[in-house]
Amino acid sequence: MNNHMINQKPEEIVFRDLYSAQLANVFQKSLRFISFPSFLIERGWLFVSDQSGRVLASKKFGSPVFGMQSSYPLQGEEEWSQVHEETGSRTVCFPVLRNVWFPGYIGMVLPLSVEEKHAITFLQGFSGVFRLTQEQYITGEIASCIQTVNQDMYLDSVMQTIVQHVASNMTLTDCVAVVFDEEQDGMLPRWSSSDRKLLQWQSEVLHSPRKVYENIVSNFSSERRVLHNENTNIRELLGLEKDFKERCLISPFRYKDKIIGFLAALRNASHPFTSQEQNFIYRFTKDLSLVVYNSIIYMRAQRDEQKQAMLFEITKKFHSSINVDDVLGAVIENTKKLYPEMEVDLWLSHDSFSTTLPVKQFSFSSDGNNVSAQAFMEARTVMVRSEGTRSLTLAAPLRGKQGVYGVLELYSDKPISLPSREVEYITMLADTAGNAFENAQLYEQSRRLIKELLLIDEMTRQLNKNIKLHDLLAFITRKLTETFRTEHCCIFSWSDDENAFVMRASTQKETKEFVLPIPKTGKLHDLFVKKESLLLADATETEVVLPSFSYKSLMAVPFMEKEEVTGAIMLMDSKPNRYTFDDFKRLEMLTRHVKVAITNASLHAEVERMVVTDNLTGLYNRKYLYDSIRFSQSRDVCGSLILIDVDHFKNINDTYGHQIGDEILVQVADQLTASIRTSDIAARWGGEEMAVYLPKVQKEIAHQVAERLRLNIMRITRPTVTISGGVATWTKENGILDVQQLFQRADEALYQAKRAGRNQVCVAEAELA
Repeated sequence: MNNHMINQKPEEIVFRDLYSAQLANVFQKSLRFISFPSFLIERGWLFVSDQSGRVLASKKFGSPVFGMQSSYPLQGEEEWSQVHEETGSRTVCFPVLRNVWFPGYIGMVLPLSVEEKHAITFLQGFSGVFRLTQEQYITGEIASCIQTVNQDMYLDSVMQTIVQHVASNMTLTDCVAVVFDEEQDGMLPRWSSSDRKLLQWQSEVLHSPRKVYENIVSNFSSERRVLHNENTNIRELLGLEKDFKERCLISPFRYKDKIIGFLAALRNASHPFTSQEQNFIYRFTKDLSLVVYNSIIYMRAQRDEQKQAMLFEITKKFHSSINVDDVLGAVIENTKKLYPEMEVDLWLSHDSFSTTLPVKQFSFSSDGNNVSAQAFMEARTVMVRSEGTRSLTLAAPLRGKQGVYGVLELYSDKPISLPSREVEYITMLADTAGNAFENAQLYEQSRRLIKELLLIDEMTRQLNKNIKLHDLLAFITRKLTETFRTEHCCIFSWSDDENAFVMRASTQKETKEFVLPIPKTGKLHDLFVKKESLLLADATETEVVLPSFSYKSLMAVPFMEKEEVTGAIMLMDSKPNRYTFDDFKRLEMLTRHVKVAITNASLHAEVERMVVTDNLTGLYNRKYLYDSIRFSQSRDVCGSLILIDVDHFKNINDTYGHQIGDEILVQVADQLTASIRTSDIAARWGGEEMAVYLPKVQKEIAHQVAERLRLNIMRITRPTVTISGGVATWTKENGILDVQQLFQRADEALYQAKRAGRNQVCVAEAELA
């Protein structure tokens, strides 16, 4: 018996479907258990057919004179035999693999000399071999899958391998695997043998993961090991609005009687799943459940390790930075990395508000941050489900040793859950951020304090330099702008002449002196009348008190002297919520020092004025005039001096008295001041004599000025008086005159005018070289 070849060629066999191929494969492997020398017959056929009787594969023994048919009329028979008298042969068939997903028949065509009972006995024995081979095949498929997934414990790889293995063993079937993530309280439908089917399940089926999970768990029982269209309403099970038109078979992954996920096999409605297929998928998921559980545990361990590593990096970044904005930026960035499926907001109190990051300020009257406001006020983590359009909101306070600085808020409008471990982790993250934020703020406060001390020290040093009041005010506005990093600063002081508050200094150069009458209402009334400091976080149009400036944030602190408001400092910025309460308190403190500096500078200016001015007329004295002429001669190319004497002043004193005489001198002095340039200098020379020095003016112009003064004084004074004047000029071209020589020349011209009859102006005839 040399012909031991299986009578089949791949290209000659047309399998109806995948199951026929698997049945033929089991037949081929079962033949190795047959010992051909001790076989039942020397000549004949051994074959396998599907349930309908179509022969799938066969084996010829010896050289039989009879053949075999391509199919037999079995149709679900238990045992079947038929005698063929014309060929002297008998065909006997016996069912195999009734309890698996590819059942069929094994049969023999043998001579009539072999009794039927012997053939049945042989086929019964061979069916046992068939079952053993089939069991080895199923076990091998499962073992192969387990071996493959054990090489890679990542959940994605494990689940994708499972769906591909199941789909390759089932005909016309797509598979979707779903794992319930207990920590995230959600389904993970990320694996399928078909991208199209996966997308369908993600978008249409598992839109309510928690509800679907609860439905599936409640439908399984000891009698109902798998769920399918015949024993379960699939539409209700999956929470679908429309009918589920496909055939669906759901088999669970279990660990210690707890369902941790499921495998869904899907195919066209015209191909129901047989009981054998149901058994196969159930066994597959049962044997792979431990692997799936281990992968889930590994996934959680990876997640924990990732978060611990990230928390370590975040902590290092937090504590390596002393910049408040860097700390807040790290909080937002890393929280989004850890929880990409959730939105992240950072709520801060006004005292710790940042202007350079996408953070929000608490507004306890608004409806959008009730959860965060509660977490901030109670200094504890708060988690609320189903608030408004949100399915979940968690708020963790940024706690430091000295207080709560804000709240880290995570929320989602999609169904999601955070287990207690995640809540603890987020709380830990927020606490770490709170401590780092507090340290950064303390550093910022120390830096601001140093700046304030330096500012106070610099103001003191500027005063010791005999700085002018105008320069001091400009210095203060510039330094306050730098210290508070604001856009505008202005200083008001009370003016008795205007009977109003006048803007003495401003960072806005184009703004002219702004006169502000005592306000009767509004915020400025609170400032100047009620003596209250102002802090506006987001000024409306009705609260804009200085129309010359465009601003949303404002701080203003009054200058107080003997319980009266003498002025104020105002800081303004176009951004809302620009100033913190700490800024406000610092400005109040600095204002006291600024008030002292301005008062000292004003007193210094007044003393200087008293030293260089005449008490009666307010004109400069002779020394100041001398010094000014010397300075002019060092800088200018020419200059003119006018000496003035009130005519017959002694007669005025004798006629009207010395008080009227003094008033006449004041009237003349006022007229001199009003009739000359700001760069010109009017001084009292002595008694009724006065002088005017005109820098950069030649004698012709000087003569005109002197003549205009003479006419104005004669016209305005009451009682009317006249003056006589003398003009002297120096030029670098003709040689600079000594100050004494210049006065001598002007004095000679003055006496020339007096000798000529008074009430006139004379010019020195020649300039001395």
